[in-house]
Amino acid sequence: MVPEQSARQEIRRHSTLYVNRTRLMNINSLVIMKKIAVILVAHGEAETDRFVENFSMIRHTLAHAGEVMKLPRPLQLLASLAGGVKNKVTFRAQKYCSPQNRITRQQASLLQEKLNRVITPHQTDVEVYSAFHATPPFVKDIVKQTSGHDLLLLLSMSPIDNQLTSGNLLQLSARCSPANGQRRPVVIHGFWQDAKLKKVYIDYLFPHGKTGNGSALVLTFHGTLVKDTKGGVPMFHTGLKEMLEMGNTLRHAILMDPRNRYEAVEIAYLNHDVGGTWTKPSLAESLNALSSKGIQDVDIFSCGYFSDGTETILHAQKEAAGSSVKTIRFLPCINDSQAFADFLAEKVASVVADELP
Repeated sequence: MVPEQSARQEIRRHSTLYVNRTRLMNINSLVIMKKIAVILVAHGEAETDRFVENFSMIRHTLAHAGEVMKLPRPLQLLASLAGGVKNKVTFRAQKYCSPQNRITRQQASLLQEKLNRVITPHQTDVEVYSAFHATPPFVKDIVKQTSGHDLLLLLSMSPIDNQLTSGNLLQLSARCSPANGQRRPVVIHGFWQDAKLKKVYIDYLFPHGKTGNGSALVLTFHGTLVKDTKGGVPMFHTGLKEMLEMGNTLRHAILMDPRNRYEAVEIAYLNHDVGGTWTKPSLAESLNALSSKGIQDVDIFSCGYFSDGTETILHAQKEAAGSSVKTIRFLPCINDSQAFADFLAEKVASVVADELP
């Protein structure tokens, strides 16, 4: 082949490559980037001992509770004032600040990192937010802020579904009025029956626990009403059924696990004192029952919470202090563990694949 022919063929080859590359760039430019907002929604707690912050948190909490149980507004206001003062005094005396909001932000940051790896970045732009029911930033405000996204996912940061957790988010989603073909926010919930979460819990539990002969484990949940002030069944979704199923399933799995050395695994509830009769046994009752059986070494794991907060730390410690059990260890909640973040990322990616095929 003469040099001129070879040169002409090489020029044609490069021209063809240029044209193909240009076409590919034009095609890629036509791909519309999908924007996704993932909003982690926790209860939310005051992060300081300031009265105003604690008053506001309690006020919002009772306002939500008042939607499903009989809590007159004057009572809500009085309880918020008293609770704000009590928290200020208690938190300052014990030099305590709730870690819940900080942990939720850490969970959001870690989930962002995980999703950046598992969701195709050239096709989707994923932003992860933290929001709360009772403290700023409020979930309704973040939903409004991200209303222009192609997909909004509201992730209930509670393993138990009830009217005040995932139920609140489902109502919020139903009230949204999407425009321009956008969809209502999708609520991710139902963790109480997720087999993969159960495995994450058990694999997390045993390295943290101090299992051994003569020891016991108490699994704690946020308690709920079982009877209203008139002795009747509450007329709202309390989550009792979900708690019982999750607790019994997890307890059985722990007892059957070859790593288990606990002599007993029990379930207890961290209750409040408003609205009627709450779940039993309380943590104090469960600890005293174990002590009466001669068990003096107990681990407490708050499996009914995705993050530690005032209930799992201060309230639980106060109840435990009154028991006759000699040694009590409080295991941290699942919090911002890598395995939990991996679980959430897989859950979110699956929903995204279904919603944006």
